[in-house]
Amino acid sequence: MDFSEPSEAVQIKKALDEFIDQEVAPLENEYDEFLGADYEKEIVDDEHRQVPEYRNIVEEIRQKSVEAGFYGMTMPEEVGGGDVDILTRAIVGEHMSNRPPGFHSSIFGGAGGPTPILLACDDRQREEYLEPLMDGEITTCFALTEPGHGSDAHYMDTTAEKDGDEWVISGQKCYITNGPYADFAMVFARTSGEDGDLGGITCFLVDKDNPGFEVGKIHRAMGMTPGTHSELYFNDCRVGEEQVLGEVDKGFQSAMDWIGGGRINIAAGSVGTAQFLLDMSVEYARERETFEKKIGHRQGISFQLAELATDIEQVRQLYRYAAWKMDNGERARKEESMAKLRGAKLANDAADIAMQVHGGAGFMKDLPIERNYRSARVFRIFEGTDEIQKRTIARELI
Repeated sequence: MDFSEPSEAVQIKKALDEFIDQEVAPLENEYDEFLGADYEKEIVDDEHRQVPEYRNIVEEIRQKSVEAGFYGMTMPEEVGGGDVDILTRAIVGEHMSNRPPGFHSSIFGGAGGPTPILLACDDRQREEYLEPLMDGEITTCFALTEPGHGSDAHYMDTTAEKDGDEWVISGQKCYITNGPYADFAMVFARTSGEDGDLGGITCFLVDKDNPGFEVGKIHRAMGMTPGTHSELYFNDCRVGEEQVLGEVDKGFQSAMDWIGGGRINIAAGSVGTAQFLLDMSVEYARERETFEKKIGHRQGISFQLAELATDIEQVRQLYRYAAWKMDNGERARKEESMAKLRGAKLANDAADIAMQVHGGAGFMKDLPIERNYRSARVFRIFEGTDEIQKRTIARELI
């Protein structure tokens, strides 16, 4: 049993560090207002839309990432990707999260970048959507969640009815990452069957300027990059048969596969963030004195750090085991849910412990702890809530 990191992961991490130092850090220094204490006010305008200066930075980093070969690196070589496996991508994700908030989050594109779902594109769709997406020329969004349906997404209210050689999409999506800026959306709608059926759901590729498609309210989310999420409306939105991605009525499994991979990445990112906060806290505990004694030598502090270090190592091994199983074609539904469940808890616990160790200093915006404290909370909700993870684990056991 080999617990060492794959050599490819080690090489990519080193290359990324160099890329960040050379290409990203100078932009962070030049536009530090987007990372400072008032970043939430600086990034968006009065309508909560990201300002052009910030969007230009995101696009510049995306283009440089494409040139460096990082963008779309998990996609197959046949479409211009790096064919990096799930385990390597997760280890790299952990490494990228083990640092303060910054522009480096734009390197891989996130929910707006290349996704394996689009491997179902036919030749025309690949030329129109997948190829420019891989080249960083356009972005997308994953439109599944609705106001009334999150965990029970297969009960969605959005429908698509056939009318001649067109489909008419009607419905509303919400909390859609990159929704305000996507050039096209991957929209899931019920095309047959009854509420709750896993079959009968189809994915459509809908251009941003398609009549009947409208970006609604931009959400104001706690702790996340402002101006990122929005509502999407489809009012008798007509698309041709050629806009169907994959097979009619068989889109829901693709959606679940996308979310499953996301759960591994959340767990890995949680480990990276927790390690960053632990290292900060250990360094502070070594230096900070109260009552003429370093606080790191007090059990009230040191035992918290010991527990956190143990939890980090547990989740690290858990997400890597889940990713290893997936790469080897084994069923890992239970393990990926376990990793996501414990990873989400870890991210929240780490932020809380770091803030407690730092005391009043951790509560101030001078340090990144308070931002991590706010941003960690969503990990227990998106890509499947804690409750959904527990239900999945229980079903796999029983």
